[in-house]
Parts: sequence; structure tokens; C-alpha cells
Amino acid sequence: MKTTDPQDERFDLYDASGNPLGWSKPRGEVHRDGDWHRSLHLWVWGIDDTDGPFVIFQRRSLTKDTWPGVLDVAVGGHFRSGETLGETLREADEEIGLVVREGDVVRLGRRFHAWRTERFHDCEINEVYAIRSDQPLTAFRQHPQEIDELVCVNVAAALALFAGSVDVVEASSLPRDATTARAVQLTLSDFVDMSDDYAEQTLQAIRQLAQGEQPEPFIIRPAG
Repeated sequence: MKTTDPQDERFDLYDASGNPLGWSKPRGEVHRDGDWHRSLHLWVWGIDDTDGPFVIFQRRSLTKDTWPGVLDVAVGGHFRSGETLGETLREADEEIGLVVREGDVVRLGRRFHAWRTERFHDCEINEVYAIRSDQPLTAFRQHPQEIDELVCVNVAAALALFAGSVDVVEASSLPRDATTARAVQLTLSDFVDMSDDYAEQTLQAIRQLAQGEQPEPFIIRPAG
């Protein structure tokens, strides 16, 4: 299937320790060759008066060049060559209609993640941030090409799923063209790879934020 992601946009390259190499390459070549590059992971969370803290995920469109059709963090995007964090936060408005400024987000940590399939070799340095938004799923504006669905999951339930305590969790789902949310069940197979404790560490940090605490930023590197 033809991707809707522009393969010629340029990404700055880094070494495996996160140091800039001083040059850039087109997106398609970066994902082909397994070059380390930076991406934004913005976790959107809120508090429901009845059920407590929740977190939102997006289901990536089937036309995405990496991880098509699976659930991912609410907002994700690459740092284009030369971009700052403030500039890259444009992704929040583009993907879910949430206007975010640099002062609105809380840094949670940094994650080095490498993954290879027959289609791509993705080596990303995820810059991980969080932002609180208590609004319902229907208040977000989903990108017509990049997102197929938004889902809302209770933080405690999501933690239990990623920790392996449960196999299935209940969630609320809003497909892109729908006007009302529906109940769904989710398993780990619905999500991008988070087998490196990334989801657990992030959700623990979000739970701290919900309790009014400031989490210590984490760093996650590939095993070995």
C-alpha cells in the first residue's frame, strides 16, 4: 500500500548514544538504513471525575510507513531537520487538533528504540513528554490520513495490561468519522512494540502527575 508519509522530508542523524552527527537524510532512506533519529512522543492524559486518570492512544492509519494500523501514543512525529521542540509540537494540532506550546508539556524522559521488519529498520530516539487534557474524545480533531481512531484507557487498567497482570482491558473508542464513542476491548497486540518497559514507566510517571507529583525523567536503552 502506498504511504501518505512524505519520504523526502529530512531528519537529522544521531549516534546510538544520542549525539548529533551533523548531517541529515531523507525519511525513506533513514527508515531503510536504520539511522538513529529523533521523534516526539506526546502522551495525552486527563482525569475523569468518576474513573480517575486516563490516557489516550491513537490508532495509526494503514497508510503509515511504520507501524500501520496499531495503537500508539496520542501524538507522535519526527523532528524534521533543524526543528526545535516547540516547532515539532505542531504535530499535536495536526494529528488531534490540540494546540500545544512548549510551556504546556512536562518532560518524562528519553527512549532509544530499534525495530526491524521486512518493510523498515526504525531506530528512534523518542523524546517523551506529557500534557493534561480532560476533554472527551469527541472534542479532538483526528487527522484524516494519519489516524483511524482514538481510544481512552484508564491509567490503572493500562498499567495492568502492559505489566502482564491482565490480558484484556476495557476502553472507549472513537473511530475517525464517528460522532459517539463506543466500548471496546484491547490486548497488547493492538499496540506498537512497548516490550522494553516504556509504557509502564511512562504510565507510572503519568500517575505521579495525576497525584500532583513531579516524576524523575527516565532513560530507556535497548537491552545489551
